[in-house]
Amino acid sequence: MGLGSSSFLLGIDIGTSSTKACLYSDEGQLVASASQDYSIHYPKPTWAEENPDDWLNATIICIKEILKKSKVTEVIGVSISGLTPNCVPIDAKGSPIRPAIIWIDRRSEAECTWLKTEIGLEKCSKIGGNQIDAYFGGPKFLWFRRNEPGLFEKAEKILLGSNYVVYHLTDSIVADHSVAGLCTPCYDIQKRQWSEEICEAMGIPIDLLPELYDSHKIIGEITEKGAKRTGLRKGTPLVTGGGDFACSTLGVGVIEEGEACEMLGTAGNILMPLSSPLFDVRLLNTSHVVEGKYLTLGSIYAGGVLQWFRDTLGDFEKLKAEEKRQPVYQILDEQASKLPIGSDGLILLPYFMGERTPIWDVYARGVYLGITPFHTKAHMYRAALEGIGYALNHIVEIVTSLGISIHEIAAVNGGARSPLWRQIISDIMGIPQLYIAETGGAPLGDAILAGIGVGIFDDARVVKNWIPKGERTEPIPKNHDKYQKYYELFRRIYEILKDSFVDLFKIVNQEEIA
Repeated sequence: MGLGSSSFLLGIDIGTSSTKACLYSDEGQLVASASQDYSIHYPKPTWAEENPDDWLNATIICIKEILKKSKVTEVIGVSISGLTPNCVPIDAKGSPIRPAIIWIDRRSEAECTWLKTEIGLEKCSKIGGNQIDAYFGGPKFLWFRRNEPGLFEKAEKILLGSNYVVYHLTDSIVADHSVAGLCTPCYDIQKRQWSEEICEAMGIPIDLLPELYDSHKIIGEITEKGAKRTGLRKGTPLVTGGGDFACSTLGVGVIEEGEACEMLGTAGNILMPLSSPLFDVRLLNTSHVVEGKYLTLGSIYAGGVLQWFRDTLGDFEKLKAEEKRQPVYQILDEQASKLPIGSDGLILLPYFMGERTPIWDVYARGVYLGITPFHTKAHMYRAALEGIGYALNHIVEIVTSLGISIHEIAAVNGGARSPLWRQIISDIMGIPQLYIAETGGAPLGDAILAGIGVGIFDDARVVKNWIPKGERTEPIPKNHDKYQKYYELFRRIYEILKDSFVDLFKIVNQEEIA
């Protein structure tokens, strides 16, 4: 495909551990890409911070590298997405006045209790559409105000992540609704604006927060300073951009109700577009970056369980993988594929790190149930694949119970490479999966938003033409029927053990059991 008459769009995603930028032609061809790593800092237990200038510097490096590789002299539009929700306070000069408190951070548990007690969980959830949890932006803002009042007084604005980079390239302080929606309870999901009532009760002036715009709206241009730093032309338009999760969903073509995206990495995420917001606080609810659409999503600990298994129990398989020059997970899959559905009566609760959606239980832990001398390491591995599948199905079950049908799931990321795991999950859910091996992810979604913003695309559906045909996995009805019995037992096991998890936590931490 020639590039002589093409226009070029730049999509940039500021992730938790690295920034990735991709340059696309207006016909969907990837012209060049670049990435740059940086570090998460853990100054105290449960704390997680990053330096916002690491994001800015990584973005500048990536843009320069892309322009050098591609020899493209003019980019017609730029969009930047990123990790979220975060708390990034800046002073009047635009400099960070403390490190960014990122989404992983759990320091604001006391603020969550304050919100539930002083404002009320019901009111917070009614306005924000979400649970109260330290994951969200609102408790992070409140922690900053209550624990660092001197710095809070110096704050000119509280930014939310990637908009720190947008600000330094354009002088515009903005955010989109997909990011704002995860700043519960500060954002009113029905009115699509910051909640004056909640922010006032929290002591957070609304003018500290960014102005809100649709994800594809042009909100500024590359300034002269931004042009000198990046090599982009002064005046190049930028659109608002969005959350990395939402741009990734757009990047795999999931934009309509009935579609879903399954991201199988360290976390396992199920994301589903909706025509109206879903107020079920067992899940995460926000806006999509696609105009007129909302997103509901569930996130569980998934690939992290398999990493634990590999590193703790998989030494033999690692050696075998080296001998055969195969991925270790392929060796583990081969062994597990020979076993029957249900792993001969072995079930795993995969709650190794507690869990967010849909159980919101910080005390939950991993449990193998049903171990006998007959069971092997292969049984334990297959039970892990199935247990994660049951936990993902719990998310889907909530959505379908509310009358929303899902006819197909796009499966992406490292875990989705496993045909066995895709078949297991498809059989458990009874829903076909479409494995997309090569996806542009969030940078591709960003490029689409930039194209809509500058007017070369009518809407987000153009992305459907940019995505390669996937490998389809159909559920096997007899397997689905068998898995339903195991899934129901999986759900009961957690309910039975829920109080025991709390007691275990108290014993470990030398607290009295009631």
